[in-house]
Amino acid sequence: KPPPNGRLDWPKESDGIQLQITTNNYICDEEGRIEPWEGIQLDKDDSPPRPDAIPITFGRFDVKDADAIDVFNALADIKAQTEWDELLMNGPGATYLGDFAKEKARGSAVSFVARPFPDRQVFQWMVYNSTPDHNEMWVVYSTRRNEMLYQRGVEPEGWPAVQAQNCLGSYHVVSLPQGGCHVVFSTMVNSHPPWPITAQFVFNIAWTKTADYIQHLRQRAQLLKRRRLAAGGKHELAVPRWLVYDGLEPNQTESGDLFVADSKKIVPPFQGPDYIADIIQADLLKDLKGLAQPKSPFPIVSMVAVMVAAAFGMAVWRCRTGHGMTALGGTELEEGTSPPLLE
Repeated sequence: KPPPNGRLDWPKESDGIQLQITTNNYICDEEGRIEPWEGIQLDKDDSPPRPDAIPITFGRFDVKDADAIDVFNALADIKAQTEWDELLMNGPGATYLGDFAKEKARGSAVSFVARPFPDRQVFQWMVYNSTPDHNEMWVVYSTRRNEMLYQRGVEPEGWPAVQAQNCLGSYHVVSLPQGGCHVVFSTMVNSHPPWPITAQFVFNIAWTKTADYIQHLRQRAQLLKRRRLAAGGKHELAVPRWLVYDGLEPNQTESGDLFVADSKKIVPPFQGPDYIADIIQADLLKDLKGLAQPKSPFPIVSMVAVMVAAAFGMAVWRCRTGHGMTALGGTELEEGTSPPLLE
């Protein structure tokens, strides 16, 4: 029987958590293997190596007894995740690489313990957004165009550790009218599993580990709320305000030694006010090839091949903000009574 939505596989559910992967694969690899494709610089005599393609994971869950800011802070304070995330415990952990004024983004190097396999390390950008009342908040990660982060004085883990990618990971946290909050998220992690293991196989045998992570995230957010209430209840962000709110200028005082003012601005191939990353569907590369003009200075993009600013972008969710959110029932997605994760 085919999946209920042709672009998403059947959902897996546990403890009020719903997880799904895409039925198609999307390009996610190190920059040196992606850039020739996204720039559409095609040369029959010098074909670039084909980059890896993996499914995108989408999920949703509610968090009781915690507010959106508590979930946000648990996700944003990645150094503190070594206290509660089993994949970061007993390993090198996380290092902040700077708050980049021209990118309005924080850089970090994070090593995940993958026993019995070698560690997986990512050098990633982290960007944030929030409404002034903290009822709607975003945390987004991406390893795209991260060459600058490798120049920040932190050496990549040596062999046998593996440099992995999280091409587009995002968490959208919304307060619920009845209390608590609702989280919709996506991850696109290429951990480079050893042959012949595929990303789909990893998801199907290890999705319960993702559910365990979410349970720990819930518990961490609840702990942060208890601490916050004990301290008077004031909302305090785990990252500088200028990285979170629209319209604020970079503030060196808030970032302290992490402030990076003089880095070169990264110019992505596609533009837009909510642009984060371009995700290319692997089996549509041939369509891009057919549209491309050799040595053209302009990237030509098939609309069906690229999802800009995440599959359920910030602009879409901002339009829906006024409609409110309700807690999920187990069959809502299949019955079409809840908005699909990927439209």
